[in-house]
Amino acid sequence: MKKLIVILPVLLLLLTFSGCTNNANTETTEQSEQTSDITTETIETQFEWQKDTPENHNISSSIFTSLHNQFDNTEIQACVTVRDDYIIDEYYKDSYDASSIFSLYSCSKSITSALVGIAIDKGLIESTDVFISEYFPEIEANGSEYQKQITIWHLLTHTSGIDMSDDANWNEWIASDHWVQYILDRPVTSEPGTVFSYSTGNSHLLCAILQEATGMSVYEFGQKYLFEPLGMESVQCNTDPQGITDGGNGFQMNVYDMLKIGRLYLNKGNWQGEQIVSSDWIEASTSIQFIRDSGSADYGYQWWVRQFEGHSAYFAQGHFGQFIFVVPDFNLIIAFTSHNTGRTSMYWQFVNAIVANCGS
Repeated sequence: MKKLIVILPVLLLLLTFSGCTNNANTETTEQSEQTSDITTETIETQFEWQKDTPENHNISSSIFTSLHNQFDNTEIQACVTVRDDYIIDEYYKDSYDASSIFSLYSCSKSITSALVGIAIDKGLIESTDVFISEYFPEIEANGSEYQKQITIWHLLTHTSGIDMSDDANWNEWIASDHWVQYILDRPVTSEPGTVFSYSTGNSHLLCAILQEATGMSVYEFGQKYLFEPLGMESVQCNTDPQGITDGGNGFQMNVYDMLKIGRLYLNKGNWQGEQIVSSDWIEASTSIQFIRDSGSADYGYQWWVRQFEGHSAYFAQGHFGQFIFVVPDFNLIIAFTSHNTGRTSMYWQFVNAIVANCGS
């Protein structure tokens, strides 16, 4: 009888301990799953540029020595070249380095394009075929027939037909009290989709649409879904008077973060195993969407498209000579920052020289 009395408490203790252990295991599993998500997200951001010699990537360092001598006589501030995921050359003018923050000007448009793609991937925007009147209902009520035909695709390709250009309207536009309203008040003088007319106004409407669709500013949306996942810690951006991110002209960052945008696109939207933006969007953005009647490049979704030495390439381009070039055939990314007030043709020559010296 004494043995039974002793055994019963022991059994009760064991059952109680077992129940606690199961609960603890369940909680641990749940926490582990949550931590796994967080850890995975954290791990995916752990990327740092590695450096190597050009010769180890089938290109002679002599080409960069020659280019640096040429850069000295230009207003180029920085140029960094990446091949096969390694920085193989860096050039900085005095007082600039890898940590310097540069204004990207219209390179900003290519970043905004990526964020539009992410919003579409997430179902926050239905597609590029959506009429912008869904976000600006005043168009449906009072707009012209051409204005009612404008879609997100037209904004992405600068074929909206809105009579507004960075040359003719820039100063008046940025001095206005309401940037979006200024754009919407402009007449639409050509049928959407028929005429290429480059205007930061198109890109700014994309930013207003993104803010409406996501419930966040473009900068906040970018921080959550693009900049933080890529470990881009230097990114800053201006806003318009209503607080809408100036994603057509206002992003700033260092040159290493510029290169990360190029790397993301070179890898078809994949970053360290995580699909940040769909490969379909990357493909569409960097393919010719509209063939221009003039100029040295055609246009995708806020990216320029052309060839260098017979090899297909695409690039982001900003005022005063800001560039992110991507040449997929050679796993090549080149970023420039400048304060160049002259012609841009010298950049084509520099990129051609690098491409021409790339071994297979």
